[in-house]
Amino acid sequence: MVAPDVLSLDISAVAISTALPGAAWAMLFALAWRYPTFAESLGLGRRAFWLLLPGALLASFALLPLTPVSNDILAVSFAGAVFPLAVGILTLERVAPPLRRTAARLFAFLGGETALLLAVVLLADAGRLGANPWPAELALVAGLAAAVALVAIGVEGREGTGAGRVVAGVVGLTTVTLVLTFATARAIPGVGISEGFPYYLIPPMVAGALAVLAAPLIVPGQEGFALPIGFFVGGWGVVLGADVLWEPPLYVGGPSGLYAIGGAGVLDLVYLSAFLGLLAAWGSHRLLGRGYAPVGAPLPHEPVSPTGRLREAYVRGVEGATNASLEASAGAARAAALQARRLLGQDPTVGGRPWDGLAVPGWVVSDQANLDGVARAGSTDPREAVRAWVTARALVRLGAHYSQARFASLLERLVAFVIDVALLAGLGAAVFVAIVAATPGGLDGALSSVALNTGIYAFVAFSLLYFALTELWTGATVGKWILRIEVRDRALRPVSGLASFLRNSPLLPAMTFVSFGVALSVVVLMRGLGGSADLIGLGTLAVLSIGLFVVVGVGLAGVVGVLAIALTAERQRLGDLWAGTWVLRRASAARPPPSGAMGPPRSW
Repeated sequence: MVAPDVLSLDISAVAISTALPGAAWAMLFALAWRYPTFAESLGLGRRAFWLLLPGALLASFALLPLTPVSNDILAVSFAGAVFPLAVGILTLERVAPPLRRTAARLFAFLGGETALLLAVVLLADAGRLGANPWPAELALVAGLAAAVALVAIGVEGREGTGAGRVVAGVVGLTTVTLVLTFATARAIPGVGISEGFPYYLIPPMVAGALAVLAAPLIVPGQEGFALPIGFFVGGWGVVLGADVLWEPPLYVGGPSGLYAIGGAGVLDLVYLSAFLGLLAAWGSHRLLGRGYAPVGAPLPHEPVSPTGRLREAYVRGVEGATNASLEASAGAARAAALQARRLLGQDPTVGGRPWDGLAVPGWVVSDQANLDGVARAGSTDPREAVRAWVTARALVRLGAHYSQARFASLLERLVAFVIDVALLAGLGAAVFVAIVAATPGGLDGALSSVALNTGIYAFVAFSLLYFALTELWTGATVGKWILRIEVRDRALRPVSGLASFLRNSPLLPAMTFVSFGVALSVVVLMRGLGGSADLIGLGTLAVLSIGLFVVVGVGLAGVVGVLAIALTAERQRLGDLWAGTWVLRRASAARPPPSGAMGPPRSW
């Protein structure tokens, strides 16, 4: 018979664990959309939301191998670890710029602290499987961690700069999370590292609440930065206290296996702990009555999206805010003109009127002047808002008509993608051939090989790195370079790291199909079906069937992107819409603006 208290605890654990991802996403959604400027100033705006929610789900099969350990392989999951940990690091750019210097100082202390504690754990034989650390060992770990944190606080705090205070505060809060996590975590060979309910809630939530209390000392007058600090210390404290300090007991011999930091994806403690730290920080922030004014240095100017302003004009008109609708309509038309000029290589700041430099009919200049005049004068007549919106829509379409010269076509993007996939598939096939050749046994032995399965997950991870890093460093993949197209943000700047990984995350389902298809084809070709020579014809048929499966799978995974490129005015697929990026022809390869004038909209 199950004790009622045990049963209620189990039910609570399942309910809370199931609800946590949804609650975390809803919280970040509310932060990013209800307080957009505040969220962007923290580094936790809409791009972070898209990467941490749909981007992480799409990256569920992306595991990057780190190192072999004993008979096993250690990897890291993009979904459960890389994405939340990387976002935590990127928020430091807002908290204490410059990022490179702040991160170097911070991780010098955290790396030294973790190395020291790991040595202590190994010497103390902390690997009693599934057991709590010894009291003396826990006390030693806590004491040494506190000593390192005090040294960091003394060294960095003495500097007196904002970055020094941030480094000192983050080291101290991460140490709190690390020690609490180490005290509650367990290593279970064959399973991984886990923390029981409700103990896994305590470390990140304590650290998040402490971040808010310590914020006036860490970042005086900028207490909003407690939220990204809570996010950082929640994720990094848990990964250091659990996935690093409890890693050695997992490798005790026996059958080989694949262990992944953050391997449970969006249900992993590393992922959830970052959100728990943010949740506790935001709750404490609200309880103390702190506001939502943007913090840190002013954000870089982002060009206004004409369609976004046009959508805003429509919504404001429906709500009855006539003046706001008029202003948004005029702004949408102006933004469309300035965007077309910028894309065509003209300086949008030169000239007194937005349509200067574009070969537009005279009615365009007149209608823009009318829109601006009515927006300045204001009106209480909703019909004015409707007329303004109709005119603005026509001008936005005209701006898009001229902008098309720079946007890469659907065919160009498809050909570039096929080239990139062919390149990756060829390299992947070579790796899979080497793995299968080194694997003993027949078909079953190859398919059950830890090395082969690691290679399948690694292919997805390296595909993401290939697309994201080539576009981050050079603006183009090999396929895009051949087609003379490149990726840029809306200000025509090179894309940021966050935007690059975000825009390429929707490609991962297609690359997952490619990975499994290439791996299975190599296995069947090299090992046959059951190892019988007379079945080679069936083996070839199997490979063709796998190839058809891959083509269909990639096609189904890419149909959303193809439709988005075909239907959006700026030829953006889903990742571009999330990241705010364009795929453009290089300026030297841009075609002349489309000929032919559009007729005037209905007269004012």
